[in-house]
Amino acid sequence: MGKKFAWSLLALLALVGAVAIWYLAGKTYEIRISQAQLEQKLAERLPLTQRYPLVSVTMAQPRVHLNEDSERVDFGVHMTVNTNTSGSQLLGAQVDMSSSLRYDAERGAIFLDQPLMDKLVVQGLDERRTAMAQVALEAAMTSYLAQQPIYTLNAADARQRVARMAVRDIKVDKGVLVIILGL
Repeated sequence: MGKKFAWSLLALLALVGAVAIWYLAGKTYEIRISQAQLEQKLAERLPLTQRYPLVSVTMAQPRVHLNEDSERVDFGVHMTVNTNTSGSQLLGAQVDMSSSLRYDAERGAIFLDQPLMDKLVVQGLDERRTAMAQVALEAAMTSYLAQQPIYTLNAADARQRVARMAVRDIKVDKGVLVIILGL
């Protein structure tokens, strides 16, 4: 009697699962993330200071702009370069970049991908040195952004845990980051 019940229960669960998949197939759902929510997530990680042998580089004051007419995300940070010995500021810069979006299903995370430097204003550097700094900063930002997501779906939240497996697309729509889910 116990085996029959177990098999019946297993068959019922399989049938319910099949019906749920059939019902959900082809339907899409959206998670919408505002510009303010993205800025808050970035602000939680900044300021960030990276120490090198002679200097420290700090990124702070993140800015995010989700354009209504673009698939790219505009973002910026204020950067300072200070000496490690005295702490005095050597350089200050405003960095403005734009980037496409990339989703990593394994981590359930959204990354800024393929960043392009839109504007770099460095206090205390001439045009030639600013151009050299731009090349170095683009490489550093590309490396940093490849490792640091701007948003991670919460594995502790049951809906977002399921969503991690069902992301179909990520886009910017009318100034909002939209995660499209579906089976």
